[in-house]
Parts: sequence; C-alpha cells; structure tokens
Amino acid sequence: MGYRLRRWFEDRLPQEITSGERVVAVTIADLVWDDTRLGYGRKFMDKLLHRSGFENEAQLGKVLGKLAARGVELRVPITGQDGEPLKNNRGQLVYAHRGRQRTFRVPLETEFPARTVPDWDDDEEWSPSRETIPDERSPQGETFRGERSPCGVSMATPQGGPIPLTPSPSIPPSGGPRPAATPEGAGRQQEDPDIAAAVAFLQELSEPWAVGRVTAKAYAPTLLEVIAEKGWHLDEQLAVELTKNPNGINSYRSVLRSRIEDLPRAPQRAAAQAASSLPAWCGECGDGNPAAEFNAKWRTVPGSSKPCLNCHPTAQTADAA
Repeated sequence: MGYRLRRWFEDRLPQEITSGERVVAVTIADLVWDDTRLGYGRKFMDKLLHRSGFENEAQLGKVLGKLAARGVELRVPITGQDGEPLKNNRGQLVYAHRGRQRTFRVPLETEFPARTVPDWDDDEEWSPSRETIPDERSPQGETFRGERSPCGVSMATPQGGPIPLTPSPSIPPSGGPRPAATPEGAGRQQEDPDIAAAVAFLQELSEPWAVGRVTAKAYAPTLLEVIAEKGWHLDEQLAVELTKNPNGINSYRSVLRSRIEDLPRAPQRAAAQAASSLPAWCGECGDGNPAAEFNAKWRTVPGSSKPCLNCHPTAQTADAA
C-alpha cells in the first residue's frame, strides 16, 4: 500500500510547502490504502510520528494545520450522528478528540492546488484515485468491505460535503501486456519510506543547498544513520544546522555531505524537555495558544479557565482514579 499513491502525490504537491510539510504529506500518502486513500488507527499514528521525525501529535498537528492553510487538507473531520462535521466553540472543524483518533485522507487532484507534472511518459505514473469505499461497516450496522471508519458515521470532505462513493476515472495503463518486472523496478516498489522521507528533505533544503534526486538518494542512508545516532529529526532545526554559514563556500554539495557525516549531537530542547512530562496537547484548548504545548497552565477550555478535558494533566489523573 502507498507506493503508487505516494509517488503520484509527491509529484503534485505545491512547490512552496516546506521540507517538513512535504515529509508529513508524503509519509501519509505512503501509509494510507491506495484504493480508499484513507488511513487511521494507533499504529498508523505511531508510524507517522516515527517516519516523519516528529516527537508528538501536537507538533504534527501544527504541520497539518499549515498544510491545510496551503490548500492541502489531509485530515477528515469527525462527523456526528446526523452526518454533519463537528465544530468546536470557535466554529472550527474537529478532527480528533478523546476516544476518536484522526483519520487521514489523500485528496484527489481536483481537491488541492496540485502542481503540473512534466510529461515523463512513464506508464506507471497514473493516479490510484479510485474512490472505492462500498459497504462501509459502522457501529450502526452498515456493511463495509474496505476500511472501517473510527468515526462510526459517513466521512466528509474538508469542505464539509460527503466523500463521493462512486469510482472516479483513472488513467488506464498502456494497452498490451506489461513487461515483466525487472529487479530494478522491484527495488523501486519496495523503497524504504524512511529513505523516501530523507530524500524529500534533502531536495527541499533552501537554495543553494537543495540537491537533485540522484544526489539526495545517495546521501539519504548516511543522513538517516547519523540523525538516529545524534538525536536529530528531519525538521527545520536540522535544516538550519546543515545550511548555516553559507558564505565563502564553493561546492555546496560537498560541504553538505561533510556536514551530514560530521553532525554534532543535537542540542537539548528545553521546551521539549519541559513538555515531556505532559500529555500530548490536543491542539484545540487554550484558544490556540501554542504555549499550551509546553505549559499546562494554558490548557483550558476555550473561553474559560476550566482545565481541558482532553489533555490537561488533571483530566488524566481523574480518568486514572
């Protein structure tokens, strides 16, 4: 699952998104099912955090919000029993709350500002965009042959409308028998998603540090090995470390490789250490104040001083009791 859709989505993501946003989007596309474009569950979230390099769901939620602001909405709103998307007190769509984890969906090409893809004449570059979600089983008893929605009700698009259940047209593969898969082609289909994330990260570094796909694929294994040893993540902090002090450099590619191989240990993040004893921030309380991620003082129900029932430490203590 994910290989064909990931490559399709990666080619069409807007040029202006950051490397961190691209890594999250591509990783989600790699993890969802090709036929439904949907993904959810605890294991899904654990894999997404691990492969994208983020420490917790709160950090991931910020990136997802930025992607949505750029027109690339990957979250499916939770819907009520009436089939309408739920909203919080500020009128914002709700994508997760206690007892219901996020559901992710890769949008169709018409649902986000897709970049034009050059005509590479590759018969494998066709969109796995079939919306085959027949017979979904929910707690109400409907049957479902594909994935089961944790929402228990019908899905909705980011705009609030229902996801179309009829198959959308896809570009058929070329006529005639397909050639037998070569070892090289099989290797591409089994590409490690961690490698893919590192390749995307290196390609999206700021100019003049960004490298092409061939160089990125050559550097990616070393990068993953070093950041695992030194405690870094594929995020903005690593990008800053690799591209600092650009003056007087003649060969940025060579310097980039040297910096990857000689990365120092990642600096301790005071904010992350302070937040380590806190539950993951739900992202909804505290009127959106980002300080709530690191300080329970701000984790209050919007418009009041009451502790948030979703992520305040006292709420978890009450649950345990």
